[in-house]
Amino acid sequence: MPACAGMTTVKSMTKIPDGDWLSQLNEAELDDFWQRRANELRHRQEVRLFGHPLVVESNEGGVLTAVSLALSQYTQTEQSKPPLGTLQLAVQPMRQPPGPAPDDLMQQITYSGSADWLMMQLGGWGVVHLDLSRRLGTAVLDPQLAARPELVAQCVLHTLLLNLVISHGYGMLHASCLVRDGVALLLLAPHNTGKSTTALRLALAGFRLLTDSMVFVDGDGFLHGYPVGLAKLRGDMVEQFPELRPFLQPEIVRQETKYRVDLRAVNPDFVWETAVRPHKIILCLLSRHEKEETVVEDVGEAEVIQAILQNSLYVDRSQVWRENVANLKRVVGGRGTAVTLKLGSAQRSLIQLLNKLVS
Repeated sequence: MPACAGMTTVKSMTKIPDGDWLSQLNEAELDDFWQRRANELRHRQEVRLFGHPLVVESNEGGVLTAVSLALSQYTQTEQSKPPLGTLQLAVQPMRQPPGPAPDDLMQQITYSGSADWLMMQLGGWGVVHLDLSRRLGTAVLDPQLAARPELVAQCVLHTLLLNLVISHGYGMLHASCLVRDGVALLLLAPHNTGKSTTALRLALAGFRLLTDSMVFVDGDGFLHGYPVGLAKLRGDMVEQFPELRPFLQPEIVRQETKYRVDLRAVNPDFVWETAVRPHKIILCLLSRHEKEETVVEDVGEAEVIQAILQNSLYVDRSQVWRENVANLKRVVGGRGTAVTLKLGSAQRSLIQLLNKLVS
């Protein structure tokens, strides 16, 4: 009999089989809308950073090469500490293929954050999210970027690792750190004052370079560094270090070409690669003057704290600022002293003065 007007014809449904019908589904035929199956984290590494266990997972084993590249730039330690967190690296093609990842990708990153989360947009090559409350970092990377493990280490892993370390309560200072005879020399300076040049001169004169960038102080009073043994020279300083010229690599830093040198490749004896608990710390605030002789002067606590605040990168919340300054004051105040170092033009004067300071 024909259907009445206004009534809907009901189609018959396929009968659901009895029993465990879910086991009969072919999952590969189902739509993977969120790419969950494609991004399954089948590859896993357990490593250590500053003594903290760290788990790194990925759907592509090759991208984990970036982990060893990154960790090679941090000081080593035998300390045993609580877990640092987990990093997830998913390799997935972008909807719009971005092409080869550029060498200057670091200059194209957009940073965002609020409360306990941070995010980085890597141009068209990926996106990174860090949940500090869960200590979980997640990155989705285009295959063109994943194929460049050195860029993944530089642009993704280091930012995640440094923020995880700071969230564990480490004091952080943007400074050069050199070690000799149980004394740690910390050099702080405004941009283009001569911090890296001074650090290299000292490393070539018997001091050992821990780092020329970031110093971390843990709760036990050990100094850790990143990146270990690396320094960057301005172009106008290159001629002063002819012995380093074969080892220099150009790099864009804040729209300026600098020259990176890994002193481990020059001479391993120029570098200190392990965490150190010095019996004395000398904090030097660098400045320049027109005289030949380098001069050392006393400095007040207020000036020291101001210098610390101006040289604590990555720290942008008041509570973290307070904790950071407290950690650094505890170590420097307990085992150290602070001075102003006015750099003169005579290199010999600088070396003689600092030899006297650490003796």
